[in-house]
Amino acid sequence: MTELPAIEALLPHRGAMRFLDQAIELGPEHAVCTGQVRPENPFLDDGILDPLALIEFIAQAAAALVSGQDPDRGPVRGWLVAGRNLELADGSVRVGDVLEVMVDQAARVGDFASFDGIVRCRGVTLAHGNVKVFRAAEET
Repeated sequence: MTELPAIEALLPHRGAMRFLDQAIELGPEHAVCTGQVRPENPFLDDGILDPLALIEFIAQAAAALVSGQDPDRGPVRGWLVAGRNLELADGSVRVGDVLEVMVDQAARVGDFASFDGIVRCRGVTLAHGNVKVFRAAEET
């Protein structure tokens, strides 16, 4: 079994904005990652995660997938530009919870890509929907 890259090698996010801790699966069009909700998460209010942060969990798993497609290049920078058909749980995620995030690449056109994502905690689906991202131009 091939060892997967450390999450730091897949994501440009650092500090409190890095929500994911580990890539569990990385395929050509599918990824599974996990992340524990840490006390320094900027989306916390009295220890409860704002449901909007679940969109960022999906976007970061998408970034891990894209970076994993070419691991020698390093983290791919990009921007979350849209969400579609997103359904988010309300106030059920707390500090210390470990979230499992699954994404599938739905489409790609040039520097734009679309990903279907699901966020689960202890087997319960907390969020699902589609995010669109724009990939940053290569630095020369």
